[in-house]
Amino acid sequence: MFVEARTRPVLAEVCRLLGYSDSNAALLRHHTNAVYAVGDVVVKIAPSGHDLNRVRGMVSVVHWLVNRGFPTVGLHPGLSQPLEVGGHAVTVWQRLDPAHDDPITVAELGSLLRDLHTLPAPPVPLPLLRPISGIKRSVTRSEILNGREQHLLLDRLETLAAGWEAMRFSRGTSLIQADPQIRNALRRLDGTPVLADWDGVALGPREWDIATVAVHCRRFDPPGPEAFVGFTAAYGWDATRWPGFEELCQLRELQMIATNARKSRPGTDAADEVRHRVAGLAADGVKLRRWHIL
Repeated sequence: MFVEARTRPVLAEVCRLLGYSDSNAALLRHHTNAVYAVGDVVVKIAPSGHDLNRVRGMVSVVHWLVNRGFPTVGLHPGLSQPLEVGGHAVTVWQRLDPAHDDPITVAELGSLLRDLHTLPAPPVPLPLLRPISGIKRSVTRSEILNGREQHLLLDRLETLAAGWEAMRFSRGTSLIQADPQIRNALRRLDGTPVLADWDGVALGPREWDIATVAVHCRRFDPPGPEAFVGFTAAYGWDATRWPGFEELCQLRELQMIATNARKSRPGTDAADEVRHRVAGLAADGVKLRRWHIL
């Protein structure tokens, strides 16, 4: 089970390698990964069994972005990464400002994605974005969904999968972050916004990143629906005029629900939130229900 009691010993070993004490380590997040702040670094621990080669690819992309001057978070230079500790893939990052006092805006996120999407494909083997199989796998592996909920999600997936196969993406394919949101961006000490969290980096349609931002705007507060106007102005293209936009947003929402259904444990607040989201798929009308961040 991926819980703090299991990742604390991994953290202790990483701190030993760094020459740091883990006694004052602060847990920042424990969901997709376990994320700890220790001194001037952030330690990210993946669940056991996570594909180490996938993490190696991510590390290579980050080094490539840094070398090109793209605004992102750098890896800690004192270690060859990724590490493998106790069956977990581990990465160690430079610690930046989480921007709680001066949050990253959706417009700033638009500028970061505009610049990312103009870059050439990196000289790194990267997966192509293929969301359909991943969504199906997450739904069938979930321990919190009942039969009715699984049936609802799989039926919806069947409909949206047909649309995905038929989509014509006007913006073309490029390097995508795959989960861009204001919580995956930080600030340097001089206030410069940077894009972080490259776990899902892939080659795929640029519209996927844009739809992800749109979903966060319409489902979470902050940022709120009105924030997408600022994103569009900064990015320089109005995705809402593209015919496949709404269907792609629905597919992205379904992926978010399915992924969290797989990660969440029964009887937790996260499980309750997933069921709240699933119920909304059937009950939401013109006004979409708001989600709570996990």
